[in-house]
Amino acid sequence: MYDYKYIRVEQPEPGMAVMSFIRPEKLNSWSREVFNDMLHFFRLLKTDDETKVLIIRGEGDRAFCTGADFNSLFPNEGDRDSVEKSFEFQEQLRELIVLVHEAKQIVITAAHGYAVGGGFFLTMASDIRLIADDVKFSCPLLKMSMSCGDLGCAYMLPRLIGDGVARDILLTGRYMFAGEAMSLGYASGCYPLSELDNAAMEKARVLAGYSAEALRYSKQLLNMMESVGNLDTAIKIENRNQQLVKAFNKEKEISNMLCEHSNSIKNI
Repeated sequence: MYDYKYIRVEQPEPGMAVMSFIRPEKLNSWSREVFNDMLHFFRLLKTDDETKVLIIRGEGDRAFCTGADFNSLFPNEGDRDSVEKSFEFQEQLRELIVLVHEAKQIVITAAHGYAVGGGFFLTMASDIRLIADDVKFSCPLLKMSMSCGDLGCAYMLPRLIGDGVARDILLTGRYMFAGEAMSLGYASGCYPLSELDNAAMEKARVLAGYSAEALRYSKQLLNMMESVGNLDTAIKIENRNQQLVKAFNKEKEISNMLCEHSNSIKNI
């Protein structure tokens, strides 16, 4: 179903997909071709009703993903500093991060080694973060004379680990290693690199066993809660969501009953 040259997309089991960065010699950074394939893939996922869970991983043992390869993205001298070209690319990056965060699928990132810049931001936008014990998260934008906030990291990271530590990481550009990521609750599982892919698959299998509609409404609910200001509103939204799932399940049950009834009549 999904055939790309610069990323690899596999569907190992029903309801599951695995997207791999396949540029380990460049620390799985994003060339223009890699980025275009990613953007195309996530646009298609919007209409994919079969895939319930997506795992994002990186080939090689050095890096999950190190974000944009500026030399590849802006090969012509001066393009990197061009306001017009920079804004155009940032808009495409914004679309990608939003597509990941709002995907109807549950997105699991399995990060190892360097998870820097866009690679770090991808994990922030995902639903479940699993890590290898050698992972190194970093946002080195200030070291590149850029603002520390990019692609929503100044919005997402404080909500995930707390404002104080997030400011420290974003302002200094320092690494957040595996132990800190686990202690802050940024990741929900830490494994030796040799076990990371299997751990992600096991997690995906559990999720793929659930109703696609229940998963989708649950993710929508959790995303909506990011902007809810009080408990009463939160409970009202939860109640509405429960009724939507029940209504869908009831409709599905009736549809199945009608189908069985129709088949029984044909057999008379």
